Amino acid sequence: MNPRGSPFPYESQWGDPRCNEALIVRGEDPAALHDWMLDGYATADEYRYWARNVCGLACLRSVVRVWRPSAAGATMRELIDGAMDAGALVPEEHTVRGLYYRPFLSWIADEFGLDGEVVEGSTAREHFSAVAPGVVAIASVTPEIRYPDRPNERVGGHLVLVHGFDGETVSFHNPSGIGRTAADASLPVDEFERFYAGRGMLLRD
Repeated sequence: MNPRGSPFPYESQWGDPRCNEALIVRGEDPAALHDWMLDGYATADEYRYWARNVCGLACLRSVVRVWRPSAAGATMRELIDGAMDAGALVPEEHTVRGLYYRPFLSWIADEFGLDGEVVEGSTAREHFSAVAPGVVAIASVTPEIRYPDRPNERVGGHLVLVHGFDGETVSFHNPSGIGRTAADASLPVDEFERFYAGRGMLLRD
C-alpha cells in the first residue's frame, strides 16, 4: 500500500487535533478547547481522565469510520464503555490499565465484525508487511515517537495506527502526535523500529 495519503480520517485521542499541541507543548487544558460533551463525556474531569488513555480507541475510530460507517456515530465514551465491559480497559484511580489486545479483538469482532490478530515478538518490518488494502496495524510504540529527531528512552506505552507500508516507509496516524507527527506521519521503518515495542495487532475488514 502506498504509505502516503491515508483513506482513514485522523482521530486525536483528545477529540480535536488542536488539543494535542496545546496540551503537550503549552500545557493548556484540553477541556477548555474541545467540546467534550460531543464525545459523550459527562464532565470535564471524566474527559481529562480518559482522553490520556484512549489512543487505541482513537485508532479504532479511524478504522470504523471507513470500514463500518453505519457505526461511525458511536461516541468515544460509548467505545470506552464497550472496551471496559470486554475487559480491554481497566480503570484505576489515577490511570487506566490496557489496552489488552485479546479482549479488545473479541469485542470488536462482536461489535463491528472486524477480524484481527495479536502480533508479538516481531520486528516492525515483519508486523507491517501484512498492511494492505483491507488490513491495518495497531502498533505499540513510545509516545516519544512524536519527536523522532530526539533520542528515546523507552519503547511501548502508546498505540498508533499504521495504514501504509511500502517495504521501507511506515505511514501512520499518531493520536497524540504534533504537527507532522500526527496525521499521515511517516518514518523509515528502521527509524520506526527504535520506538516500537515488538507487539501490537493487525485488523482486517
